[in-house]
Amino acid sequence: MTDEPNSHLRNRPRQARSAARVEHLLDVAEEIFEEVGYDAATTNLVASRAGVPVGTLYRWFPDKSALAEALTDRYLDHLVSLYQDLLSDIAPDVRIGDFVRRVMNRLADETLAQRAMPALLVSAMVPGGRSRAGVRLREGLEGHISALLELRVPGIPDDLRDRSSEVLVTLVYLVLAAAADSDNEHRREVTDEYIDVVLAYLEAKFPSPDHPSWTDPDVPVRPLFAAPDLARRLAAARDS
Repeated sequence: MTDEPNSHLRNRPRQARSAARVEHLLDVAEEIFEEVGYDAATTNLVASRAGVPVGTLYRWFPDKSALAEALTDRYLDHLVSLYQDLLSDIAPDVRIGDFVRRVMNRLADETLAQRAMPALLVSAMVPGGRSRAGVRLREGLEGHISALLELRVPGIPDDLRDRSSEVLVTLVYLVLAAAADSDNEHRREVTDEYIDVVLAYLEAKFPSPDHPSWTDPDVPVRPLFAAPDLARRLAAARDS
Protein backbone atom coordinates (compact mmCIF):
# COMPACT_ATOMS: atom_id res chain seq x y z
CA MET A 1 0.00 0.00 0.00
CA THR A 2 1.34 3.44 -0.94
CA ASP A 3 1.34 6.50 1.27
CA GLU A 4 -1.47 9.03 1.20
CA PRO A 5 -1.59 11.08 -2.03
CA ASN A 6 0.94 13.94 -2.06
CA SER A 7 2.35 12.75 1.31
CA HIS A 8 5.86 13.60 0.10
CA LEU A 9 4.98 17.18 -0.80
CA ARG A 10 6.05 20.11 1.34
CA ASN A 11 2.74 21.80 0.47
CA ARG A 12 -0.44 20.43 -1.07
CA PRO A 13 -1.41 22.13 -4.37
CA ARG A 14 -4.82 23.79 -4.09
CA GLN A 15 -5.26 24.98 -7.65
CA ALA A 16 -5.29 23.07 -10.93
CA ARG A 17 -2.32 25.08 -12.23
CA SER A 18 -0.26 24.23 -9.13
CA ALA A 19 -1.17 20.55 -9.38
CA ALA A 20 -0.13 20.55 -13.03
CA ARG A 21 3.22 22.11 -12.11
CA VAL A 22 3.81 19.42 -9.49
CA GLU A 23 3.07 16.70 -12.06
CA HIS A 24 5.41 18.42 -14.52
CA LEU A 25 8.22 18.42 -11.95
CA LEU A 26 7.66 14.71 -11.37
CA ASP A 27 7.70 14.01 -15.10
CA VAL A 28 11.01 15.87 -15.42
CA ALA A 29 12.46 14.12 -12.37
CA GLU A 30 11.52 10.83 -14.02
CA GLU A 31 13.48 11.84 -17.13
CA ILE A 32 16.52 12.88 -15.08
CA PHE A 33 16.56 9.70 -12.96
CA GLU A 34 16.38 7.65 -16.15
CA GLU A 35 19.17 9.59 -17.86
CA VAL A 36 21.76 9.98 -15.09
CA GLY A 37 20.60 7.63 -12.32
CA TYR A 38 19.33 8.46 -8.84
CA ASP A 39 22.71 9.20 -7.27
CA ALA A 40 23.79 11.69 -9.95
CA ALA A 41 20.43 13.46 -10.16
CA THR A 42 20.03 16.79 -8.35
CA THR A 43 17.17 19.12 -7.59
CA ASN A 44 19.01 21.87 -9.48
CA LEU A 45 19.12 19.67 -12.58
CA VAL A 46 15.41 18.88 -12.30
CA ALA A 47 14.48 22.54 -11.82
CA SER A 48 16.66 23.64 -14.74
CA ARG A 49 15.17 21.02 -17.08
CA ALA A 50 11.66 21.95 -15.92
CA GLY A 51 12.34 25.63 -16.63
CA VAL A 52 11.60 26.84 -13.11
CA PRO A 53 13.74 28.37 -10.33
CA VAL A 54 14.96 25.78 -7.86
CA GLY A 55 13.01 27.66 -5.18
CA THR A 56 9.82 26.74 -7.03
CA LEU A 57 10.75 23.06 -6.82
CA TYR A 58 11.51 23.44 -3.09
CA ARG A 59 8.10 24.98 -2.59
CA TRP A 60 6.66 21.54 -3.33
CA PHE A 61 9.44 19.02 -2.74
CA PRO A 62 11.93 19.38 0.13
CA ASP A 63 14.65 17.31 -1.56
CA LYS A 64 15.50 14.75 -4.23
CA SER A 65 14.31 11.85 -2.11
CA ALA A 66 10.81 13.36 -1.93
CA LEU A 67 10.69 13.41 -5.74
CA ALA A 68 11.72 9.76 -5.80
CA GLU A 69 9.14 8.85 -3.15
CA ALA A 70 6.35 10.54 -5.11
CA LEU A 71 7.39 8.71 -8.28
CA THR A 72 7.44 5.46 -6.33
CA ASP A 73 3.85 6.10 -5.24
CA ARG A 74 2.95 6.40 -8.92
CA TYR A 75 4.71 3.16 -9.78
CA LEU A 76 3.35 1.13 -6.88
CA ASP A 77 -0.21 2.19 -7.65
CA HIS A 78 0.36 1.16 -11.25
CA LEU A 79 1.84 -2.21 -10.21
CA VAL A 80 -1.23 -2.95 -8.09
CA SER A 81 -3.52 -2.27 -11.06
CA LEU A 82 -1.32 -4.31 -13.37
CA TYR A 83 -1.18 -7.24 -10.97
CA GLN A 84 -4.96 -7.26 -10.50
CA ASP A 85 -5.49 -7.09 -14.25
CA LEU A 86 -3.13 -10.01 -14.92
CA LEU A 87 -4.78 -12.23 -12.32
CA SER A 88 -8.33 -11.41 -13.36
CA ASP A 89 -8.52 -13.91 -16.20
CA ILE A 90 -6.08 -16.70 -15.37
CA ALA A 91 -7.62 -20.16 -15.82
CA PRO A 92 -6.37 -23.45 -14.32
CA ASP A 93 -5.50 -24.80 -17.78
CA VAL A 94 -3.09 -21.94 -18.49
CA ARG A 95 0.45 -23.30 -18.48
CA ILE A 96 2.49 -21.69 -15.73
CA GLY A 97 5.42 -20.95 -18.04
CA ASP A 98 3.09 -19.16 -20.47
CA PHE A 99 1.51 -17.18 -17.62
CA VAL A 100 4.87 -16.12 -16.15
CA ARG A 101 6.10 -15.09 -19.59
CA ARG A 102 2.94 -13.04 -20.07
CA VAL A 103 3.51 -11.33 -16.71
CA MET A 104 7.15 -10.58 -17.50
CA ASN A 105 6.39 -9.28 -20.99
CA ARG A 106 3.66 -7.04 -19.62
CA LEU A 107 6.00 -5.71 -16.91
CA ALA A 108 8.66 -5.08 -19.54
CA ASP A 109 6.22 -3.20 -21.78
CA GLU A 110 4.93 -1.13 -18.87
CA THR A 111 8.49 -0.17 -17.90
CA LEU A 112 8.73 1.91 -21.08
CA ALA A 113 6.14 4.24 -19.54
CA GLN A 114 7.59 4.06 -16.01
CA ARG A 115 10.92 5.49 -17.06
CA ALA A 116 12.68 5.93 -13.71
CA MET A 117 11.73 2.51 -12.33
CA PRO A 118 15.03 0.79 -13.25
CA ALA A 119 17.08 3.67 -11.79
CA LEU A 120 15.15 3.55 -8.51
CA LEU A 121 15.54 -0.22 -8.30
CA VAL A 122 19.29 0.15 -8.81
CA SER A 123 19.40 2.72 -5.99
CA ALA A 124 17.96 0.07 -3.66
CA MET A 125 20.68 -2.41 -4.61
CA VAL A 126 23.59 -0.06 -3.83
CA PRO A 127 25.26 -0.92 -0.49
CA GLY A 128 24.06 1.44 2.20
CA GLY A 129 20.51 1.76 0.88
CA ARG A 130 20.79 5.29 -0.51
CA SER A 131 17.19 5.56 -1.64
CA ARG A 132 14.25 4.68 0.59
CA ALA A 133 12.03 5.13 -2.47
CA GLY A 134 13.98 2.44 -4.29
CA VAL A 135 13.66 0.12 -1.30
CA ARG A 136 9.90 0.66 -1.22
CA LEU A 137 9.64 -0.05 -4.93
CA ARG A 138 11.68 -3.23 -4.58
CA GLU A 139 9.55 -4.33 -1.62
CA GLY A 140 6.40 -3.69 -3.66
CA LEU A 141 7.69 -5.80 -6.52
CA GLU A 142 8.78 -8.49 -4.08
CA GLY A 143 5.30 -8.64 -2.59
CA HIS A 144 3.69 -9.20 -5.98
CA ILE A 145 6.30 -11.77 -6.92
CA SER A 146 5.69 -13.62 -3.65
CA ALA A 147 1.99 -13.80 -4.48
CA LEU A 148 2.75 -15.07 -7.98
CA LEU A 149 5.15 -17.65 -6.54
CA GLU A 150 2.44 -18.93 -4.19
CA LEU A 151 0.18 -19.26 -7.24
CA ARG A 152 2.91 -21.16 -9.07
CA VAL A 153 3.91 -23.29 -6.06
CA PRO A 154 0.95 -23.65 -3.68
CA GLY A 155 1.98 -24.67 -0.18
CA ILE A 156 5.51 -23.28 -0.46
CA PRO A 157 6.94 -22.53 3.04
CA ASP A 158 7.10 -18.84 3.90
CA ASP A 159 10.88 -18.71 4.36
CA LEU A 160 11.49 -20.41 1.02
CA ARG A 161 8.96 -18.16 -0.68
CA ASP A 162 10.61 -15.04 0.72
CA ARG A 163 14.13 -16.14 -0.20
CA SER A 164 13.10 -17.12 -3.71
CA SER A 165 11.19 -13.86 -4.16
CA GLU A 166 14.33 -11.92 -3.25
CA VAL A 167 16.23 -13.76 -5.99
CA LEU A 168 13.40 -13.35 -8.48
CA VAL A 169 13.01 -9.61 -7.94
CA THR A 170 16.70 -9.16 -8.86
CA LEU A 171 16.15 -11.24 -11.99
CA VAL A 172 13.06 -9.19 -12.77
CA TYR A 173 15.17 -6.04 -12.48
CA LEU A 174 17.34 -7.41 -15.31
CA VAL A 175 14.20 -7.86 -17.40
CA LEU A 176 13.10 -4.29 -16.71
CA ALA A 177 16.55 -2.81 -17.28
CA ALA A 178 16.84 -4.61 -20.63
CA ALA A 179 13.36 -3.45 -21.65
CA ALA A 180 14.24 0.15 -20.77
CA ASP A 181 17.54 0.17 -22.68
CA SER A 182 16.47 2.29 -25.64
CA ASP A 183 20.05 2.42 -26.97
CA ASN A 184 20.14 -1.34 -27.61
CA GLU A 185 18.75 -2.26 -31.01
CA HIS A 186 18.39 -5.85 -29.76
CA ARG A 187 16.43 -4.79 -26.67
CA ARG A 188 13.49 -7.12 -27.36
CA GLU A 189 15.72 -10.15 -27.89
CA VAL A 190 17.79 -9.43 -24.75
CA THR A 191 14.62 -8.92 -22.70
CA ASP A 192 13.33 -12.31 -23.89
CA GLU A 193 16.61 -13.94 -22.86
CA TYR A 194 16.30 -12.57 -19.32
CA ILE A 195 12.70 -13.79 -19.16
CA ASP A 196 14.06 -17.24 -20.10
CA VAL A 197 16.42 -16.98 -17.11
CA VAL A 198 13.45 -16.30 -14.80
CA LEU A 199 11.58 -19.30 -16.21
CA ALA A 200 14.66 -21.53 -16.00
CA TYR A 201 15.08 -20.64 -12.31
CA LEU A 202 11.44 -21.46 -11.57
CA GLU A 203 11.53 -24.74 -13.50
CA ALA A 204 14.80 -25.85 -11.89
CA LYS A 205 13.86 -24.96 -8.32
CA PHE A 206 10.17 -25.93 -8.42
CA PRO A 207 9.66 -28.90 -10.76
CA SER A 208 6.67 -31.23 -10.57
CA PRO A 209 6.82 -34.10 -8.03
CA ASP A 210 7.61 -36.71 -10.69
CA HIS A 211 10.36 -34.72 -12.38
CA PRO A 212 13.64 -36.70 -12.70
CA SER A 213 15.64 -33.93 -10.99
CA TRP A 214 14.35 -35.17 -7.61
CA THR A 215 16.21 -38.47 -7.97
CA ASP A 216 19.10 -37.55 -10.27
CA PRO A 217 22.31 -37.43 -8.14
CA ASP A 218 24.10 -35.40 -10.81
CA VAL A 219 21.45 -32.76 -11.45
CA PRO A 220 23.28 -29.39 -11.75
CA VAL A 221 20.59 -27.39 -9.91
CA ARG A 222 18.92 -28.95 -6.89
CA PRO A 223 15.12 -28.55 -6.72
CA LEU A 224 13.62 -26.92 -3.64
CA PHE A 225 9.91 -27.65 -3.53
CA ALA A 226 7.48 -29.55 -5.76
CA ALA A 227 5.01 -27.55 -7.85
CA PRO A 228 1.88 -29.22 -9.25
CA ASP A 229 1.92 -30.02 -12.95
CA LEU A 230 -0.92 -29.11 -15.30
CA ALA A 231 -2.89 -32.32 -14.65
CA ARG A 232 -2.77 -31.78 -10.88
CA ARG A 233 -3.85 -28.15 -11.20
CA LEU A 234 -6.79 -29.12 -13.38
CA ALA A 235 -7.81 -31.87 -10.94
CA ALA A 236 -7.61 -29.44 -8.02
CA ALA A 237 -9.75 -26.91 -9.94
CA ARG A 238 -12.39 -29.56 -10.64
CA ASP A 239 -12.48 -30.59 -6.96
CA SER A 240 -12.76 -27.03 -5.65
